[in-house]
Amino acid sequence: MKGIGGMKVVLLVCLGIFVCMLDSTIMNITLPAIQDNLHTSLEMSSWMLNVYTMTIAVLAIPMARFAEMFGRHKFYIVGLFIFGLGSALCGLATSGDFLIAARFIQSFGAAILIPCSMVIGIAAMPLEKRTIPLTLLGATQGLATALGPTVGGIITEKLSWHWVFYVNVPICLLAIVGAFLILTIRKESRVKSKIDWFGLLFSISAIFPLNLVLIKGNTWGWVSSLTIICYLVTAASIVLFIVAEKKSPAPMVNLSLFKDRLFTGSVVTVTTGFIFLIGVMVLLPQFLTNFQHKTELQAALLVTPVSASIFIFSNFAGLLSRKIGYTIPVMMGFGIMGIAYYLLHNLNIHSTSKEIILLCSLLGLGFSFVISSATMASTSSFEGEMLTASQGVFSMLRQVGVVLAVAIFVAGLTNNIKDRKQEVIHFAVQKLEKLDVPQSAKQKILAETKKSINKEKQSGNAHSPIITNAERQQIIDRNFQTALAAIPEGQRDTVKEQIHQKVEKQVQEDIAKIGQLVKTYGNQVATYAEKNISASFADLYKASIPFLIICCFTGIIFR
Repeated sequence: MKGIGGMKVVLLVCLGIFVCMLDSTIMNITLPAIQDNLHTSLEMSSWMLNVYTMTIAVLAIPMARFAEMFGRHKFYIVGLFIFGLGSALCGLATSGDFLIAARFIQSFGAAILIPCSMVIGIAAMPLEKRTIPLTLLGATQGLATALGPTVGGIITEKLSWHWVFYVNVPICLLAIVGAFLILTIRKESRVKSKIDWFGLLFSISAIFPLNLVLIKGNTWGWVSSLTIICYLVTAASIVLFIVAEKKSPAPMVNLSLFKDRLFTGSVVTVTTGFIFLIGVMVLLPQFLTNFQHKTELQAALLVTPVSASIFIFSNFAGLLSRKIGYTIPVMMGFGIMGIAYYLLHNLNIHSTSKEIILLCSLLGLGFSFVISSATMASTSSFEGEMLTASQGVFSMLRQVGVVLAVAIFVAGLTNNIKDRKQEVIHFAVQKLEKLDVPQSAKQKILAETKKSINKEKQSGNAHSPIITNAERQQIIDRNFQTALAAIPEGQRDTVKEQIHQKVEKQVQEDIAKIGQLVKTYGNQVATYAEKNISASFADLYKASIPFLIICCFTGIIFR
């Protein structure tokens, strides 16, 4: 399996890890289309994203252990089959619940493929040439993650959101055929081991409540009783997990791995790096489609520079890390990502395509240094079971970073949008008070405005008529009777028709005037809403800048 044959193995497992990481972000830009088609809420959409990464985070290590016990190569093929099956079911989904269940099946396959791909690929080359698979695997992970929205946008625009999942099926079939031809299936070496069920249980009870509170925190309240219970369960589970791992004869996470400073630095770096990458890849496409009114294809092309930069610079970053160590590349990487976030904090509805392309290019450039250094450092000098254990933990914590990114940034954006909407409603009320229309009409206008804003259409325009035909007729009848009463009784019959026409014309003019005032008001509120609510994205990225600056100092771990 070494040498030239080893490169074939590396390229094969790169294919497996590519589809897994691609599907961690490919849904980001297709979510609006899926929501419209399946009639799902934003909260359910968050679960569609998070069930994938949560399952990988929890199951990657146990699946890596099973692979050691029953054969890595066999398990790799099983993972491809399950992932392909789950992808097909996702494409066939007719409801949000069905899609979440199908995503779970798909993620189960990914939980097998990701650690197996890393271990098989690294073991395929001799220790002195380990830089080659590490660089390729690291670049593949970053490239696929960044490429997800681009591929998703193109497929959704040209075909439909179903094909975002269907496209995985032929790739998995191709990889299965390649695996039977290239990998050693018979007489694979196996390791006698046990599964750490307590570790698995406590890892689930730590990750799930934390993710749940990040998604539901805005609804529940960040200091509500339910939220506090989630905090306590997560904290207790982490403590119990550590205790269980220390006492387990076959721990889910070999805590001795963290005695290696390079490995510790790698997991800290990869977790934080993915948080800031996914924070952009999940939200930026939504900003481009919802506020700059780009098509899915246009939005996809604008975020493509992220993946292009990762693809171009990952190899260079890997070589640089090998020459000068990991400290400077990691600090450079987070520093460049910080510059991208600084540009993101100026993001608004008037941001040009050149500005979007520049910040995406910088983000990809910075991340290429982070992921290359972290992937190479994660193996340190591990061999055999320790190598498998290291990649299982590395994969788990990388996925934890993705889970946290989706939960933190979506929750942060939801909270920002909620606050901004309240500002828009306050602005609408102030404008409405100055509007020269009947009080009954004001109440209806405000109700329509709130309805429009809460439906996230960022428009103050009322969609139903302010004065209905029935109300119009009532006004005409009332004004007609008033005008007729002012005429002497003996003359009423002769001028009755003339007065009715005059009153009807005047009422029509008054309604038209009110309509024009309401239209002007609606345009003012809509303009203010779009500008104000779109700033929710920039606020989120501005708040992230100090954390990125702190992350620059993680490079010191590698000194």
